[in-house]
Amino acid sequence: MNLPSFDFTNWRNHPTDNRYTIFFFKTRNESDYFENELTRNKIKFEYHFDDDEPTYKYYYAVNKVNEKAVIKLNHLAVGAYRKPFIQINFLRYTLIIAMIIILGIGIIGYFKSH
Repeated sequence: MNLPSFDFTNWRNHPTDNRYTIFFFKTRNESDYFENELTRNKIKFEYHFDDDEPTYKYYYAVNKVNEKAVIKLNHLAVGAYRKPFIQINFLRYTLIIAMIIILGIGIIGYFKSH
């Protein structure tokens, strides 16, 4: 599948049938989770595995009638196996505290200048 180099979503309109949306995954875990959620919610889908594709190997075609619910299930599948942006807790909380301090200084500076 020819995808743009910078995109945050893992779904596209079907290239030949505009009634379907294609969802694609890199890992088997995400794919299995998504498939189980679709099955549990009784949403019909078509599955395709492409071993020749270097990044995205697992594809699901879902009717656009269910698109809103399926996008929610997709977010759950991706989120279940996503690593935190900053994996070290100390650095994560240090960054949050630093941002709060900088925001506080900015607010204080605003009120002192007026």
